[in-house]
Amino acid sequence: MKARARAITLLAALLGLASPWFGIPGWTLSVATVAAFTALALIGLNLVFGVLGMLAFGQAAFVALPGYVAGMLELLGAPTLAAMLAGVVVTVVVAAVVARIFVQLPGTYFAVGTLGFSFVIEGLARAFPEWTGGASGLVFASGRDIGPMAWYALATSALALGLLAWHFTVRTARDRRFRTVRHDELAAAVVGIDVARVKVGMFTLASGFCAVAGIGLAYYVGVLVPEGAGVNRSLEYVGTLLLGGAGSMLGPIVGAALVQWLFVVAGYGKQFELLLYGAAFLGAVLYARHGLVGLAAPLWRRAVSDRTGHGERADGFGRRAPELGDPALADARLQGLPAARGAAGGSGEALSVVDVSKNFGGVQALRSVSFSVRYGEIFALVGPNGAGKSTLFNVISGVEPPSAGQVLLDGERIDGLPIHRRAPRIGRAFQVARLVPGLSVLDNVVTRLDQIAPDMPEAARRGAALRQLRQFGLEGLAADDVAVLAAGQHKLIDLARAAVGSPRLVLLDEPAVGLTAAELDHLRRLLLELRDSGCAVVVVEHNIAFVSSVADRGVVLDGGALIAAGDFSSIIREPRVLEAYFGVLS
Repeated sequence: MKARARAITLLAALLGLASPWFGIPGWTLSVATVAAFTALALIGLNLVFGVLGMLAFGQAAFVALPGYVAGMLELLGAPTLAAMLAGVVVTVVVAAVVARIFVQLPGTYFAVGTLGFSFVIEGLARAFPEWTGGASGLVFASGRDIGPMAWYALATSALALGLLAWHFTVRTARDRRFRTVRHDELAAAVVGIDVARVKVGMFTLASGFCAVAGIGLAYYVGVLVPEGAGVNRSLEYVGTLLLGGAGSMLGPIVGAALVQWLFVVAGYGKQFELLLYGAAFLGAVLYARHGLVGLAAPLWRRAVSDRTGHGERADGFGRRAPELGDPALADARLQGLPAARGAAGGSGEALSVVDVSKNFGGVQALRSVSFSVRYGEIFALVGPNGAGKSTLFNVISGVEPPSAGQVLLDGERIDGLPIHRRAPRIGRAFQVARLVPGLSVLDNVVTRLDQIAPDMPEAARRGAALRQLRQFGLEGLAADDVAVLAAGQHKLIDLARAAVGSPRLVLLDEPAVGLTAAELDHLRRLLLELRDSGCAVVVVEHNIAFVSSVADRGVVLDGGALIAAGDFSSIIREPRVLEAYFGVLS
């Protein structure tokens, strides 16, 4: 049985145990129904916050907004079902528009922006009482006559569908994409992920969960007050998710059920309500950083291990250890990727940098730099610290736009393309490897293929990545979490990821830093193999002895200007180069 299927089975058991017929004190049909709708809304928040790491303080607005839209349409004479559908659609459309603005903001400002949106919706609800009922609330007369059992069935069915949607949203390639975006947006863009599109899509999808839950809550409770869209309710949702377990499949259910039950218990002694809430949330922060589900996960893994004889890597009773692919499945599919021209027997210029300059305010980091790189060669880019090497790499890969000049690949201008659009043809490895902890070595490499070869089946992508690791001598680490590996291994994995899929150009930023002598020899062989395959390789490196052993040609930068170019073994002996290094090369 798949881990996700086990999680859904476990959920069904939890819902059965929590049902009102088992005599849990204070747990009534009404409480269970509200908890189910609340959990559905929290699934939306969990996608934004738990999965992508975007702290949203305004999700209550997307829970209340559909109710207000539907209620006002009913006042105008619209049929109930049409009004409910319109409330969901309007909320999702508003969320899509808002997302395009908010996702451009860095983390803190994103949180404040969503907080402001919550204030706006609450303020509008108070400002137009003739439409919204104002502080007294908007009353929903329809929908109450279907009976409490029907509402309970409707709420739990909606929750089950929401969990099924969660399952298909955060699996395989999408799971890797989301984890990469959450951990490092720059690395995500470099491997080909359109970060803004992913964040907008997730925010919009999350609003759909909130909207459906909000419609259900509005019509079931029968009244909607402005506080339901406010900041306090939004913060309550965040706290509830943290209590259950952000990022886990069951976190929203566990958190919503517990908080709704605490609400009932505290109702018998109002003076203890805040104390109970505060103790629960504080306990979660201090002793259960991954929520109650996180506390239970080790017990679940141990039980699975005892039963099956092997353990699993679980994130809220969810994810299996990675399955390895078959390299043979990848061969035919990889033929469609943008292969290096030299590999097909051709020759010529791969990269052309033409009079590129880059200014940061009053500082000129690059000054009219020009050079070209041919297929089937290793090109070195060297210079003292502050020479502009990393800035030039950023301009070529799309991290920074040039202030002047052009960047061409295969004769086509690419300086106007966003980073993720360059990824199929440019692979980049960073000075400090930007790998995703929590993902295996194989999954870190597969993530690039997810973007540049989306039509390949999952098994074929995993096979291609495994073959890449085998060629780089890393096959034995394929199933290991990168978080437990050494820095030198990170370097080689980052290089393997950059080169997978046969990009036309590979950019390596100080690949030799931190490597042992044996690892340097291994890296040298890998770079020569890349060159012989026809790939164009550009290397920024301070280890001159190493780069001299692999580079065919190169340039030297100093103060953002090119001071030498040509055969690498010759330019490093030029007097002006020695002077730029202040004797480092002499």
